[in-house]
Amino acid sequence: MFIQRLEEFKITGEVQQQISMLLEKSFSGYPKGRSYYKQLPAFRYLAWEGKQLVGHLAVDHRMMSMDSLPVKVFGVVDLCIADSHQRNKLATRLLEELEKLGRQFDIDFVILLARHHPFYESNGYQSVDNDCKWLLIQENKSLGVIHRKLNEALMVKALGNKTWQGGLVDFMGHIF
Repeated sequence: MFIQRLEEFKITGEVQQQISMLLEKSFSGYPKGRSYYKQLPAFRYLAWEGKQLVGHLAVDHRMMSMDSLPVKVFGVVDLCIADSHQRNKLATRLLEELEKLGRQFDIDFVILLARHHPFYESNGYQSVDNDCKWLLIQENKSLGVIHRKLNEALMVKALGNKTWQGGLVDFMGHIF
């Protein structure tokens, strides 16, 4: 098993096809033939078994505003593992790689949206219930700014010494 960190602009051809196929198999309704849902990520972690892609974690890197305080974040996008490699802690390994990188470069928080809380809670993430603001993007078009809670889907993990605050979370862009 080999885990690779790859900047988005370097992904082409066969690798992009494998990413698209894994995303389509992992998420119902994922756009066919596309390696991103709303927007391209900054980079990805890819897990390989030989020449077969078996794990994926895309990452948005940006500034956000947490209760008017600027914070540096990694946003987790489309974490998925091939059926043949589920239950072997590969998803945990991908998250650990991201968190290690974040600590190395002073990222304040890893943020994600999830329906499956127990997995993320077992990896140190906490569910938060902030009001949020983000740019709504659909089918490659900006449709406006949304302001609302995320129905208990928002989860965070602090990587440094900052504490997550209540109040408005401004994604300062699209949602992950």
